[in-house]
This record gives sequence, C-alpha cells and structure tokens, in this order.
Amino acid sequence: MRRAEPVAGLGGVGLLVAAFTGGAGFGPTDVVLVAIGLLALAVPVVSLAAKGPAAPMAVAVLVSAFGWIAVVLGAIRLTGEWLPLAAALVAWVGSWLSMRDESTPGAAAPDIPRRPAPPKITANAEP
Repeated sequence: MRRAEPVAGLGGVGLLVAAFTGGAGFGPTDVVLVAIGLLALAVPVVSLAAKGPAAPMAVAVLVSAFGWIAVVLGAIRLTGEWLPLAAALVAWVGSWLSMRDESTPGAAAPDIPRRPAPPKITANAEP
C-alpha cells in the first residue's frame, strides 16, 4: 500500500460520518458525500486486494476527479459544520498523493528471459 492511500481512506470515513451525522436530515448533498466517501474508502481497500497497480490507480483517479465536488459541497455546508469540508479535502489530497506515488509495493517483477548479446562486428572484417 502506498503511503497516501490510508489518508484517502481516512477522508472517506470522515465523509461518511459527516453525511450521516448532519443536523438537517439526509438530503441530496449527503447522498453525494456518501458516494464520494465510499469511493475514497475504496482507495486503500482496493490497494490491499489488488495484485497490480492498475485497479488502485483507477480508484484514486476517480476520487481525484470527483473529490472537488465533495470539497465544494463541504464548503457550502460550512455553516457550523467543518467536518465535511475537512474530510473532503483529506480524501481529495490523499487520493491525489497516492496517484503521484509511483511505487508499486507488493508487485513482483515479471520473469523476462535474457538473450545473449549479438556478436561484435569489427570495422576491419571482410565479408
């Protein structure tokens, strides 16, 4: 698992908590926060479950692409509630940093057979 993937998951948990503990009831804003929170929570889960880097990277790209929506919704709900904005920023930045990390922990290098080098051709050799 990359270093920033748990950060994205922590932001996802924060978004879920913020969506379900809102004082105004469960509305369309909360539905979007839950969807993006579950997606952010999937970043570390998919990273642990996948064998290669493709699936975790795809989930991180989705959270990075849609995370700004949660940031805007969190900023709109800022009247007395700071948790949605903070959790959205943590999830968004965590997914972006996990995409930026180029390491692939746990991935094995493919077994590529080595071929011998071609013979040297000298300039004085006649055909």
